[in-house]
This record gives sequence, structure tokens and C-alpha cells, in this order.
Amino acid sequence: MGIEQHSLATYVSDMLAVERHIRIPFEVQRADKDVTEYSDAANVINRLVALSDMHIDALVAQLERLGGHEASPIKSAVTQVEGALAGAIDKVRKTKVSKALRDDYTALALCTISYAELLATADGLGDPEIADLSKRHLADYANAMMKICEYVPGVVVRELQTIGLELDSGTVDRSRQSISECWQQTSRPFHEDAATTFSSP
Repeated sequence: MGIEQHSLATYVSDMLAVERHIRIPFEVQRADKDVTEYSDAANVINRLVALSDMHIDALVAQLERLGGHEASPIKSAVTQVEGALAGAIDKVRKTKVSKALRDDYTALALCTISYAELLATADGLGDPEIADLSKRHLADYANAMMKICEYVPGVVVRELQTIGLELDSGTVDRSRQSISECWQQTSRPFHEDAATTFSSP
């Protein structure tokens, strides 16, 4: 294996480890009876498990093509322990469904930037298969992140009502609309009106 191919295989192996890592809490959440009571949350988490499974299979295939190897069993074992702990923490939260979605969003953000790195590496080393895989997987998770943002307002309001707070359920659609508008504004150049944006209270 040449140095370029070895480097790419290492990036693919690292990405595979990340995917295996985030799948563990997804699976824990999917089996949680509290999560299943929130159809939007349950639907997005089921989708995340399916996407992660698909991504893992595709990464394994590419790693085999490159002649690389997965992370050591010791590293994998540590990842499983960390995932189990994350699931245990979810179980003691009063508003655990919304916070689980927040944690999932954070995990997906890690994946998207990791796939961006893998895409740049594959492009630079001239491997269109892995570049295309990275683009598809990044798009999958970017879409999932937007869905989580769409579902969070309803979950948050319902959870807070459950613990005794008086909230107006009619504001959920307004919150969703505001969040959607923020996503739509992402097409605007980052530097545009930067001073105003960053100086706002």
C-alpha cells in the first residue's frame, strides 16, 4: 500500500470509528420507551440508526477496497463503554428526549465536519469513490440536523408541560418558522453584516 492510499485508509478507518461510536446512543434512544412517546423524535432517531448502518457498511466496503483495517478491539471496546455511559446519562434526565436530540445533533455536527475532511482528502488524493461517499453521507446528516431543529420545539414544549410548566403550545409553529428562516439564511455569505450579527445582544 502506497503512502497516499495508507493515509486515505486511515481517514476512512477513523470515520468508521466515529460512525460506530455515534450509533450506540442512537440504538439506546430507539429502545427507550420515553422516546417512543414522541413520534417526531422516534422517527428521526429510527432514521439515524438506519443511516448509520448504511454508512458503516459503505465505509467497511471502502476500507476493504483500500486494504486498510478497522480500529483495534481495545479502541472499539472503549467506544462501546462511552456509548453505554451516554445512554445511562440520558435515562436520568427530566427532559431527556429533547436533550437526547440535542446530543444527537452534536454528534451529527462532528460527523459532518469529519466527512468534510474525508471529502477534501479523497479529492486531493484522487479517489472519486470516497469523495462521492463523503458527499452523500454529509448530505444525509445535514438533512437530519435540519429535521432535528424542526422537531425540537414541539418536544421541548411538551416535555416542559409534562413537568408542570405552563407553556403555550401555539408557539411551536412560530418557533419552527423562526428556525427554518435561520436555516434559509445560511446561503448568505458568512462575512455579510458580520459586525451587526456578532454584536447583537
